[in-house]
Amino acid sequence: MAYPFNETFATGIPAGFATAGGSGSMTATWNATAQAVDLVFSQASALWQITAATQSSDFWFEMDVEIIASPTSTPRFGFWLWDGMGALEGHALIVWEGFWDYSARNASGTASESETRPSAWWAGVGARRTLRIDVKKSAQGIWSTLLQMDGEPVGGFGKRYYASFLPCIFGWGITVRLHRAAGGTPSALGDAPLLQRRAARSVVGRRILVPEHAAALKFNHRGLRLLTGTRSHYYHGRHRIRGTVKEKGLQADVPVSRRVLLIDERTWFVVRAAWSDAATGAYAFERINPDIRYVVMAFDHQGNYRAVVADNLHAEPMP
Repeated sequence: MAYPFNETFATGIPAGFATAGGSGSMTATWNATAQAVDLVFSQASALWQITAATQSSDFWFEMDVEIIASPTSTPRFGFWLWDGMGALEGHALIVWEGFWDYSARNASGTASESETRPSAWWAGVGARRTLRIDVKKSAQGIWSTLLQMDGEPVGGFGKRYYASFLPCIFGWGITVRLHRAAGGTPSALGDAPLLQRRAARSVVGRRILVPEHAAALKFNHRGLRLLTGTRSHYYHGRHRIRGTVKEKGLQADVPVSRRVLLIDERTWFVVRAAWSDAATGAYAFERINPDIRYVVMAFDHQGNYRAVVADNLHAEPMP
């Protein structure tokens, strides 16, 4: 199947329209009464991969989706831009714990450079929304993404990495009813802004003031900087910090999925956020500046344990 496409599922699921993927399992069943597709996702990172041509520069993807069932009060689902490598490598823009979370993912699904921004207060059983992303890649390799809900802008994001994407629908332990799926080119975005180190021009009319010690001591970021890639830009490097999050057990520690923050120890500025892998407990903050001392904090969102802190950390070289 090639772009563009616009499927309402009025008579069923077209042959070859999509396939199950990711690291979990899922089923897609046509609901004749609703003239829609019921997608049932296991409690793992599962994808319904739209079998369309991969997009390398400029595209949009839209879904009219209804939340039917969720094991938690804060459903977990959204968009996954898969690059075709491994089970999950690509970018994820998903509703997680009541917020939209945008992150880069490696082949096993581990998040890096996670950005939690707009609230997803509306996400609950019975909610139905038309969600759309417009995506465009700049000449410098920065992917710009605009998220819209029911035709209204929700947030804009920017991130590097990966050459092309295949749009997918992500779910974790949730049942959603897909009333429509569509995609096409071009996107509604203009040219993605170039990343400049010493520019003071606005991006979408927005600027931020960078803290005096926002990066290593040898840098001096006192001016106004471009919004695109702010945190990643100041802390970018070729090093990483890795670890695991486990719950204490009687026989052995049990790996768990928990939110982990990477913090600049000097300024207490949150550099990045990630979720540890549910199967292994592993997390990683990659491509970070080695000249900064970091603090890593892991939080138990279920409220059973207090946060765990590791300070005075230095990043190690990446392979």
